[in-house]
Amino acid sequence: MKRIIQVGVGGMGAVWTDRVANSKSWKAVAYVDVSEAALKAAAERFGMPKSRCFTSLEEALDAVEADALLDVTPQQFRKATCCAAFDRGLDVLCEKPLADNLRNAKTIVARAKKRARTLMVAQNYRYQPPTQTAKQFIESGRLGDVGYVGVAFHKGPKFGGFRQEMAYPLVLDMSIHHFDMMRCTLGADVRSVQAASIYAPWNWNKGDATAMVQLEMENGGVVNYFASWVATGWETPWNAHWRFEGSNGVLLWENDTLHFSNAPAQRQKLPLVKMPSVHQAFLIEEFARVLDEGREPDTSGQRNLNSFATTWAVVRAAKEKRPVLISEMLE
Repeated sequence: MKRIIQVGVGGMGAVWTDRVANSKSWKAVAYVDVSEAALKAAAERFGMPKSRCFTSLEEALDAVEADALLDVTPQQFRKATCCAAFDRGLDVLCEKPLADNLRNAKTIVARAKKRARTLMVAQNYRYQPPTQTAKQFIESGRLGDVGYVGVAFHKGPKFGGFRQEMAYPLVLDMSIHHFDMMRCTLGADVRSVQAASIYAPWNWNKGDATAMVQLEMENGGVVNYFASWVATGWETPWNAHWRFEGSNGVLLWENDTLHFSNAPAQRQKLPLVKMPSVHQAFLIEEFARVLDEGREPDTSGQRNLNSFATTWAVVRAAKEKRPVLISEMLE
């Protein structure tokens, strides 16, 4: 089994400690967290010796032999954590988003390339049956040429903490999942965006938490995205609701159920693809597979730059009230 150091074991990190503990490919050889309480809780749950629990990443890297590092730290620590791992010859699987800003994201990707290390980003919304079913159905050609897509997302979470202090909490923390799902299902990168950012009168966040975005894909498809984190009533699932309009009909994705329709009042329910594991459980095994096979992950840092840059392009487009090319963001 491959050896992995996990950095960040509280909060979302607790999900990952469980996935690693149940992995057929990985063994956690050290935990790192600034919170001694989080370290103690994870160590007691999974039997990690106290000698392999660290509040300092450098101490862990000095003391423990490993093959890779799992970064579940807040995004502002991503650059330091990932680059330290690359410099020690470790491959990295990191949580999304890739960084706290585009400059740091590009630095992380460049460091991985310089050190010839694999960097994989945990875009887990790709790896679930509804997303893969939509992707495979479109790839099969049954929908024909996809002309446009409508995505509606409405949730009203009251997280508290850093999200409610962000200038654009929805776009910069959540929407990257949906933008990455667009790239996955449509098989193309985002080329450009136009956007309007909205501050609803009842918004409980410091920053705008509602957005209307038009995205143009590299293959010519267009996506209309309306999303909000301050819904006051009926909500969509976290995956959102999708309508893919093709030359042969419509693919509807609602409440995590998919239908195909090529007549005004008829639709056919599609069976969801079977997956042996989903979300983080899939990702941890896929990380091992890409390392064994020497291939680039679908969500490599380099590829994920398009999803990440799209979020910041939306912010720029809304602020400057103009279309923004993704290539402009990555210059």
